[in-house]
Amino acid sequence: MSGGVTTEPPTHVAAERRAVRPLVWQAVAVVVLYAAVGAGAGWLWHHLWDPPTGVAVDGRFYLDSAGLRGEFSSTGWFVVVAAGVGLVLGVGCALLVQRSELVTLVAVVVGAALATYVMWKVGLSLSAEDPARLARSATDGDRLPARIEVSGGSPFLVLPAASLAALAVAYAGFPKRRLRRG
Repeated sequence: MSGGVTTEPPTHVAAERRAVRPLVWQAVAVVVLYAAVGAGAGWLWHHLWDPPTGVAVDGRFYLDSAGLRGEFSSTGWFVVVAAGVGLVLGVGCALLVQRSELVTLVAVVVGAALATYVMWKVGLSLSAEDPARLARSATDGDRLPARIEVSGGSPFLVLPAASLAALAVAYAGFPKRRLRRG
């Protein structure tokens, strides 16, 4: 006998670890999927958007008349892309991830928030420089493209809300098939 000290955990602890491990991988896979798709959504958002133009006057940037009409399109396209991505990913995760609905729900919330942030940052990184900064060194009358942006905070809730709505509809419409015992 070795003095009652064991080096291996009891078998029930090892079994619990084995049961939790796939759930952790499930959550990680969902979050990584959302992040990757968020990057693609940021690229798509930027490429769907037509940057409005403005003009530099006295070191300041002003949108021209066409630019004023096109200013909303940046936020509009962000909402459209985020809603589509959220719906597709929400339904996909609900139907394809079969282990635990609760783990999927938490992973979708975290993943959707991350995807929204990644989408926004990728879109910004692909956009033109800040026209206010460019206008400081531009000569009067120089035409400058506007920068892609999202107005307000509510558009950032679209992807998570769409994902959760799609997840709820998919869970309600396609209940998980359980094995019958007996």
